[in-house]
Amino acid sequence: MTEERSGRMGSVGRGGLRAGPASLAGLVWLARVGPASVDAWGCAMGWGRSAAFSHARRLEREGWVVRYPMLRGQGSLLVATGLGVRMAGVAVAPARPPAPVWWAHLRACGWVAAWLTVRGRVMQGCREVDEDPSWRGDVRWHDGKGAHRSGHRPDLAVILDGVRFAVEVELARKSVERLQAIVGLHARWRAAGRTGGVIYVCGDEAGAERVREIAVERGLSTGRGGGLRVELLERIERETHEAAASAAAQRSRPGVVAAG
Repeated sequence: MTEERSGRMGSVGRGGLRAGPASLAGLVWLARVGPASVDAWGCAMGWGRSAAFSHARRLEREGWVVRYPMLRGQGSLLVATGLGVRMAGVAVAPARPPAPVWWAHLRACGWVAAWLTVRGRVMQGCREVDEDPSWRGDVRWHDGKGAHRSGHRPDLAVILDGVRFAVEVELARKSVERLQAIVGLHARWRAAGRTGGVIYVCGDEAGAERVREIAVERGLSTGRGGGLRVELLERIERETHEAAASAAAQRSRPGVVAAG
């Protein structure tokens, strides 16, 4: 960060408060994670809703963040711009403007990243996983349309007790054959000692059960040491809100000063 830029941060200008250290920390998180809803971002950073919107406005005024509205009632996705990523000092490419077909998936990934953050986990965000060549895999499958081959990366990653785990957000229903191929990739990575397994976050119980059944066929299970964990997105959001509320209550105790 330049000395001139540093001097500007946290000051009050004609447009209102400028971005300070707390806003910059939020920018770093967005640069690492990619598009995220204001609510998920606020939970991850330990801010209430009004504070999150205030920090978002400061970053928008600097040109470091762009807000993309989703459908009415669904809020917006915040995305770090190319200038914002450079300001954050994160070695990733900026995320592309989110297309409507990806809104639900990107929103869910933001909530999973917030869930990992409030739980104090060491995480690789979506943008970091995209830049990490060690997460590149190839999957092949055959279905009624013929033979297919595709590159694949997980959505996020988390380090637990020194072992890395892939994180997959599974909302859209893939063909059985393609899902088998992806789960098989995670099983091979685990068998080779590249990961400890995979965490699947699903949109409903039917999707979660589908993942569990296919995983058993590929040698993964949700049992102790089985290399598979399956969570529902609804629970992820609820636990993130609860953790953020608990942290806020702790900070509101006398003698505790919140960052601005």
